[in-house]
Amino acid sequence: MKLHYALSIIAVTVALGALITSHDVSASCSDDGEPGVDWSGCKKSRKMLDGEDFTGASFNETNLTLSTLDNSLFAGTSMVKADLTRANLNKAEFISADLSRAVGYRASLRASVFESTKMPKSEFSRADFTDAKLNRVDLSRSELGRANFTDAHLASVDFEFSNLSRAVFLGVDASDVNVSGAYLYLARFEGIDMRGFTGLTQTQIDIACGDEKTVLPEGLQSPSAWPCDS
Repeated sequence: MKLHYALSIIAVTVALGALITSHDVSASCSDDGEPGVDWSGCKKSRKMLDGEDFTGASFNETNLTLSTLDNSLFAGTSMVKADLTRANLNKAEFISADLSRAVGYRASLRASVFESTKMPKSEFSRADFTDAKLNRVDLSRSELGRANFTDAHLASVDFEFSNLSRAVFLGVDASDVNVSGAYLYLARFEGIDMRGFTGLTQTQIDIACGDEKTVLPEGLQSPSAWPCDS
């Protein structure tokens, strides 16, 4: 009898704990967008969240697909494994934010500001970073195929071992941009000064795209025919 009673108490305690946990999760997902909000694991797709202040918030594994977050502030925000597929984050500010392993396929980040931002092992293929400002940003080992960095300002950006195939860098202002081991197949560098790119090899240049106005770092030469001449 005592054993049966003890087991019954344990079962009730576990059930109550699960109920409380479930209530807490559903409550946080229904909270308004504000500094410090915890939307970890929540589904927030197709939401209009323009101009919100998400300072110190937690969006770990949050589903934000197709949501609009233009002009929003993400200062110290944790967005690890967040899904930003096709989300609009134009003119947003990511200050000391953590987007490690985040997914942003076809996300729009035009004129956004990234300052001391962690984005390693993220997936932002076909994302639009036009006119964005990236300063001290870790994008190492990331998937950035066909990403658009046209007219972006890149300073102390780490693309080490990232896939930048067919990425567009037209009009960029680059300084201390590490592309060591990055895959630059048909990446577009026409008309830009590449002396701010570090870790470049002749092999990378030979499969990338440039023109007669492309300025290469000392020791590297333009191929006899750039792959994208046509």
